[in-house]
Amino acid sequence: MQHSLYPFLLVFALLISFPAMAQTQRAQHIGLHIGAASPIGDFKKDRFEDDYPPMARRGVNVQGSYRVEIKSYLAIGASAGFRFHRFDMDALAAPDDALALRRDATGWKSTYALADLYLQTPPGQLYGFVKGSLGTAYNKSPEVQVDTPYGPIRRSSDTALVPAYGIASGFAIQDGRFLLSVEIGLLAAQPTFNVTNAQGARSTLKQPMHTINSMLGLNYTL
Repeated sequence: MQHSLYPFLLVFALLISFPAMAQTQRAQHIGLHIGAASPIGDFKKDRFEDDYPPMARRGVNVQGSYRVEIKSYLAIGASAGFRFHRFDMDALAAPDDALALRRDATGWKSTYALADLYLQTPPGQLYGFVKGSLGTAYNKSPEVQVDTPYGPIRRSSDTALVPAYGIASGFAIQDGRFLLSVEIGLLAAQPTFNVTNAQGARSTLKQPMHTINSMLGLNYTL
């Protein structure tokens, strides 16, 4: 857990240094971004041969950001956001399954903070960028409960704080003080959860939570 805090401390150090840098830099941007988060790899699989298949469906990603341009081709910033993915209960127990007397499930959740580095074409009315991010994510696994005539199927929820990283590319359109951005990228984290089943047996689940995010952002130039 102690090592998981290092990326968070890096983000915090960058945040407290931004006011000093902003005094000598002209272009600063704050923004709100929202879009789809699509699970990839193991995170999206419905594998009934596994004890705890992830069954994560396409979700939503909401993010706030702050960015300072250091050079015409270089900017740094920080972002914080929230991801949510529905657990595919219908794949585990169909609504018309007569053996499923009760079906309940929460979703996969991540709250994250990242330090961002931008490489960009010289800003103008239209410019492109590539972004790399490093930070930490606080993740929560779903709680699942299915009651059947033969006994319950259950998995408990757990939380884990782990390092997170991302890479993205996109473009931005400047209109006065407003900046419209479009980006697509990867956000990755691999937490380890402790899961308890209906019989009380505990298992350790190392679950990649990697997503491809398609984001639309509205930014304001300070």
